[in-house]
Amino acid sequence: MRKLVTQIAAGAMVIGSVAMFGATGSGASTPKAATTTTMAPPFVTGNKWLSVNVDNVMGNGSPGVTSGCYLANNFIQGQTVVFRMWGTDNLNGKPLLGDVSPTTPIKGSNVQSVVILDLPGVSPNPQMTYNTRDGYFTYGWFTNASTPTGVVPFRVVVTLKPVPATYKTVKVMVNGVMKNKRVIKTPAIPSKGYAYSQSGVATGTGSLAAPSQLTINAAG
Repeated sequence: MRKLVTQIAAGAMVIGSVAMFGATGSGASTPKAATTTTMAPPFVTGNKWLSVNVDNVMGNGSPGVTSGCYLANNFIQGQTVVFRMWGTDNLNGKPLLGDVSPTTPIKGSNVQSVVILDLPGVSPNPQMTYNTRDGYFTYGWFTNASTPTGVVPFRVVVTLKPVPATYKTVKVMVNGVMKNKRVIKTPAIPSKGYAYSQSGVATGTGSLAAPSQLTINAAG
């Protein structure tokens, strides 16, 4: 089970790419009917190869944040926007895992790269790194007074590692003699990817409503 190390800011209805909806159930004939609150499932997009979910949290060290991280989609210039991505390899149902570094591979790692595109003022395009403690790919964007305000039209491109072919040995008859022959058991799969966009620009379906999109506001 994924370990979440976030604190949800009180009163937030739509945050990052996770939509939160409060639903109250009450019986018309009884004033003491139970009240329930439900949370919508995470906003997940993808294709036949992988499913991904991306959200934003206000990083520790931002003004007003003393510990932990807060799910948020509205930020003020000078605050730290932390991007998080997690997901599933749809071919086998396994979670998306990355290597800590090129020299520190992780068993079962299936992600080649996670790149964030179109962050204003950030060059080259940053890569998200895998956090083995929490199971997220993360990147911290340190905004400042010169960071453009408004909705940030970012994209997150997730690319899976290529999968090599597997082989098996079968018996075949060659000129009346049984011989072993190496044949393909499962074909190789080249690198496959998906470009996530909170505004639905990416190939795929779905988009977040404007109030749920990452927005940078001017410092007071």
